[in-house]
Amino acid sequence: MKRYFTFLTTCLLALSALAQTQFTSGKFKYEVIEGTNWVQIIPKSNSDNGAGYSNLVSADFQTSVTYGGVTYDVVGIGANAFYKCKLNEQAILQLPEGYLFIDAGAFSYTEMGSLKLPTTMEMIHPRAFDNNKLAGVTVLAGNPYFAHLASTQGTVTYTMLTNKEKTKIIFAPGAKPTQFSAGGTTYLTSITIPEQITEIGDYAFYGNPTLKTVNFHAGITRIGMGAFYETLLTRVSIPNPDCEIGNSCFSNSQVSSISLPQGMKKLGRHVFFYCVNLTSLTLPEGMEEIGLMCFSSCNLSTVNLPSTMVKLDSCSLQDNPFSSINLKNVKFVGRQAFSQCLNLTSVTSNGMLEEIDGAAFTRCPLTTAYLPEGLLTINMNAYFRCADMTSFTVPTTVTTITGNPCVGATSLRAFNVAEGSEYFATYDGCLYATGGFTVKGGPNRDGDDASAGLTALVGVPTGWQQSLLHVPEGVTVIANQAAREVTSITEVELPSTLVEIRPSAFSSITGITKVTCLATTPPTSGEYFTNEVYQNATLYVPMNSVELYRAAAGWCNFQNIVGIDTGDEPVMRGDVDGNTLVDINDVTLLIDVTLGMDVEFEAEGADCESETGDGVIDINDVTALIQFVLSGTW
Repeated sequence: MKRYFTFLTTCLLALSALAQTQFTSGKFKYEVIEGTNWVQIIPKSNSDNGAGYSNLVSADFQTSVTYGGVTYDVVGIGANAFYKCKLNEQAILQLPEGYLFIDAGAFSYTEMGSLKLPTTMEMIHPRAFDNNKLAGVTVLAGNPYFAHLASTQGTVTYTMLTNKEKTKIIFAPGAKPTQFSAGGTTYLTSITIPEQITEIGDYAFYGNPTLKTVNFHAGITRIGMGAFYETLLTRVSIPNPDCEIGNSCFSNSQVSSISLPQGMKKLGRHVFFYCVNLTSLTLPEGMEEIGLMCFSSCNLSTVNLPSTMVKLDSCSLQDNPFSSINLKNVKFVGRQAFSQCLNLTSVTSNGMLEEIDGAAFTRCPLTTAYLPEGLLTINMNAYFRCADMTSFTVPTTVTTITGNPCVGATSLRAFNVAEGSEYFATYDGCLYATGGFTVKGGPNRDGDDASAGLTALVGVPTGWQQSLLHVPEGVTVIANQAAREVTSITEVELPSTLVEIRPSAFSSITGITKVTCLATTPPTSGEYFTNEVYQNATLYVPMNSVELYRAAAGWCNFQNIVGIDTGDEPVMRGDVDGNTLVDINDVTLLIDVTLGMDVEFEAEGADCESETGDGVIDINDVTALIQFVLSGTW
């Protein structure tokens, strides 16, 4: 007696079957399901033009086949088995008893008549019938999982696959009616969902090639994931505010008009993604959240948000042509929410905004960053590559900035901080935290004590015009991407208090020729300078810390590391004449000193101390200096 799969076993075996044995028998190619004496029908061809089958009739479907002396039970239709096949448009194909599953893509893009399922059918993958042109599906009475529902649309009656209770559409046939005529076929362009249906399943109408209109009734409680993906649907009107709309439900469709009921609270991920005919959007009062990429890559020229909206999730409105947006009472603008909105020049709100996530306004042509009082958090790259931006003022309420907020804003020359801020300040046009990223500090400083209290370099404006970046004493952290792409910088001075340099702090800068770091312990660092800098720049560090830097991650990549005296005026070890070079002239002078000749050292930075550190200038120092000149190491 045939052993039938349970639903779970069917799913697992169908999705994880390995091609241990494949063979052809009759009209079909089969694959043995590993560890069993069961086989599934698989594509005869792996071509994108189709799986290689045509002109099938019900009698072609066998319940068992024999190969190599072993008899196998045929239990299902494997993945993509009839992909892009024209099986038999005038036939009703009946799968025999014993068939248990139909896997993903099995009838995708398939043209055929009707399909009749046996009582043994247990599992049908949600994507089994994508983009099909089937006339209908019927199920033999007695199947414990599936049924079919006849529905008359205009003058055409056709059948759709449902759950046993006939309350959920699992699959709606793609195009052709059950009545076949010699003169051609009638394609389904409009459907009114039957009253007894409360749920439209995942991918139920996915890729339907002719459907333009769907009428939903108020009893619909769920429209599943991808249910109308890539259809010709032009209008969406949903009457039930409690209806759940699945991810990607109407993505890539021809929708140009949306009507949603008041009280609907949320739209999920990708719901109207890439609906390029959608030019205007007005969302109802009561809606609170727009999900990830929900209206991304549409063609919206106007967007009207309700006063109840509090969250715009990542990429929710990205890549649209609208020029202005009123956020009203929105509290959170997600990552890349307005990225690539290349006409967006005006942002307003009611002052409820609390957080702007990373890359939220990427490449928007804003000249002034929208940063209202009440804002608490600005995340790294919130205004990434906003090339037209000339003004960026941090409000007093901001307590957290996670990294440089506007890398690539090439027109921005200096950051500003509103008078009275307790958390951030500017120094030399750069943005600093005044007690870490969330600890109290002081306002803008321009006087003699301008660097007092600064603890973290948050950002250097990309359009900065200076060549020397001097980070003052007291600063312990260089934030993520703090000086990324600031190409004017050729020299960097880092304080003795520095503890950490975070990722990409100096990335994309190739012209740095000199880096001075006065910290005796190498700050935690990865490879945050460019390869050109590591190869060509000289790193100056405390004389007694040279070997530590040569062994430290990131720092060890510098090809030229030189020790200096960290007094008031930096002294380069071995630079006897004080000209910032260590060469044969220094060897000559040191020999003169060793021989007791009268040598004057008038140049600032001259190193006339013992090179070996024993306090006595002698032949050992001359030897050490010669070694350095020849090898570059002490």
